[in-house]
Amino acid sequence: MYDLKKHFLADKKIILSKIENVLSKGVLEMGEEVEKFEENFKKYCNVKYCVTVSSGSMGLLLALKTLDLKKNDEVITVSNSDIPTSHAITLVGAKIKWVDINEDSLNIDENKIEKNITKNTRAILPVHLFGNPCNMSKISSIAKKHKLKIIEDACLATGAEYKNKKIGSLSDLTVFSTNPGKILDGIGPGGIITTNSKNLYLQLLQLRDYGRKERPKKWPVKSYTIGYNSKLSTISAAILNIRLEKLDEYIQIRNYNAELYKEILFSKKIKFQKTLKDAKSSWRNFPIRIKNRNKIYDKLNSINSLVKLNYLPPNHQDECYKNFKHNFDLKITEKVNSEILNLPCHQYMTKNEIETLSNHLLNLIN
Repeated sequence: MYDLKKHFLADKKIILSKIENVLSKGVLEMGEEVEKFEENFKKYCNVKYCVTVSSGSMGLLLALKTLDLKKNDEVITVSNSDIPTSHAITLVGAKIKWVDINEDSLNIDENKIEKNITKNTRAILPVHLFGNPCNMSKISSIAKKHKLKIIEDACLATGAEYKNKKIGSLSDLTVFSTNPGKILDGIGPGGIITTNSKNLYLQLLQLRDYGRKERPKKWPVKSYTIGYNSKLSTISAAILNIRLEKLDEYIQIRNYNAELYKEILFSKKIKFQKTLKDAKSSWRNFPIRIKNRNKIYDKLNSINSLVKLNYLPPNHQDECYKNFKHNFDLKITEKVNSEILNLPCHQYMTKNEIETLSNHLLNLIN
């Protein structure tokens, strides 16, 4: 969904300079560039604490770990996300409670959450699919009423906004991905967790670094809890510091591209993902819904390889969960997943490229 070559060439000189600077200092994990990025990102999101990790997937796992979930505890989420969302819940030993999505927003249907809450429910894990913010006011209200924690999967939603606030400052914990091809990406895998809770922040610092409370210096240090090796590389942090400065500019262009797609592709045969009136999507890609999706995808992908399918199959139908017995009503999730086609929407696309791709698509569906 991204032209990584153009992304590099846009800042080639400063990127190579940063890499050389990091390598010459010999500190390749953690270090001052990581500390600088964590400080910059928490200011960007207007949140108290920020912890970088090795990937968005690990971010979800570590965020869930802080909740001390037990065997029968349940976490409510959706099945139309990438598989790491569900994997993280399974890996901490909790039970997944998949809830159906809203057909317009493609996000969790907030009106179906409450009826899926049981005495074992401990958290809600909403996914801001493709950068489109969920209805966080309604979700927060439900969580408060039932004394549940909220962990937002914002792996595709860095820089998105809800009610004039950046995603990342609205709930207990928010997880982002900085893997190549994400809205804000470095070189190699990476992730971010934000929170306003000092207690959760301190737990995360230990969990990402073998349970240590501080980094080893002259002498080795103790491990106080069972942790992981989940640290962000210094080089990736250095690149993220460059790209964070341009993130709002990237998102402005992506929103322009999304509106251009809507204008050109206006058709009864095409459905668009809808954004809440008080939200701003970061448009990791531009999803459309069409009939005969697979046939059209085959032809369109041969024209532009950045045209992609949605996550297939939905998590609950994936091979790793084939023995997972559930009776959840996920009819809309299954229907929508069979219709979604993702078009590239990144900031390096030209108007001519969008028009050309759109016209190819229109010719195929007419």
